[in-house]
Amino acid sequence: MSPPSFGVMLFTHRFPGQSATEVFALAADVAQAAEAHGFASVWTTEHHFLTGYGVNPSATTLAAFLLGRTRRVRVGTAVTILPTHPPVHVAEQAALLDQLSGGRFDLGVGRAGPVVDHEVLGTGIERWRTGLPEALGLVLDSFTGRVSADSEHYRFREVAPGPEPYTRPHPPVHVAATSATGVELAARHGLPMLFFFSQTADEQARLVADYEQLTAARPVHGTAALAHVTDSVAEAERVVHERLAPVFASGYAEYVMVEEYRGPRPTPDELAAGILARQPIGPPELCVRRLVDLVRGSGAGRVLLHVESSGERDAVLANVERLATEVLPAVRTELENA
Repeated sequence: MSPPSFGVMLFTHRFPGQSATEVFALAADVAQAAEAHGFASVWTTEHHFLTGYGVNPSATTLAAFLLGRTRRVRVGTAVTILPTHPPVHVAEQAALLDQLSGGRFDLGVGRAGPVVDHEVLGTGIERWRTGLPEALGLVLDSFTGRVSADSEHYRFREVAPGPEPYTRPHPPVHVAATSATGVELAARHGLPMLFFFSQTADEQARLVADYEQLTAARPVHGTAALAHVTDSVAEAERVVHERLAPVFASGYAEYVMVEEYRGPRPTPDELAAGILARQPIGPPELCVRRLVDLVRGSGAGRVLLHVESSGERDAVLANVERLATEVLPAVRTELENA
C-alpha cells in the first residue's frame, strides 16, 4: 500500500457564543496551519439553514478563499451538493479555481440527504432522487468542450463552458459514496470515492471491493475521521460530551427532511458514545492506533481529518500541530513497517 495522504476537513461549526466572522477567521487560520505543518490538503463542506452544525453555504466559495490564503496545499470540496447547483456552472467554477491556483483544486460532489435545501434552492426532491448521474456527466462533459442537455432534469442548447482547465483532462473529481448507487456512479467514470466518518472501516472496505468489481480503475479513495489529540481519555470524553456531540446533535435536530427521516435521531449522549468508541480522539497513542486501523481496514489512501472538535481557536490550532507532530509520523511509520 502506498503511504496515505492526510488532509484537514473544515465543517465550519459555530459553537455557542461564536459569530460567523469568528468561524471563518478560524477556517483561514486552520488552512494556513495545515499548510505550515505539512498536510496535503484542506477540504470544505457545505450546509444550508443550520445555526451551528455548519454555517458555510458554499463549499466552492470557501475553497476559493482558502486557495487565496495558501500557496502549496491542495484545497477541495467535500462535498459540493451537486443537485442544488447548475452542473455546468459548477464545472466552470472548478476550472476557474484550477486555473487560478495552478492546479491545486479538487472537486468533490455528492447529493447529501433529502433535506429542505433541495426544495428551497429550486431544484426539487426529484432531482435529488434521480438527477445526480446526469449532473455529474454534465460536469465532466463541460471540461472537454461543448455541452448540451435535453432531459427531464436539464434542458439547454449547446454551449462552450470556460475557461478550459489548467489540469488535464480536468481537475480531480471525487464522488461521495455511502451506498451501491454512489459506488456505481464513481466506478462508471473511474473516479475516486469519498467516505464519511459515520461509515465503519468494514463498510468502506465493502464499497471499495464493490467498486473494484465494476472497473479496472484503481484511484485513491478518501475517508474522513474526527481527530482530536488530548492528554488523557478523560479530557477526550469532556471535549466530546461538552463540545462536539452537542453540535452534531443540533445538526440532526435542525435538518428539515423533505422525505421521512428513517430511524430515530440520536441524542448527544448516543453520539458521544459512538464517537469515543471509534474515532481518533484521545491520547496520541490511541489516535495512532485508530488511524492505522482506519487506513488498513477501509482501503482508502486519503484521510480527511475533522479538527474542530473543541471549537476554541487556540485548541483547534494546537490540535492541528499535535496531529502533525505527535500522531501522523507514527501512523506513517507503522503503515510502512507493516
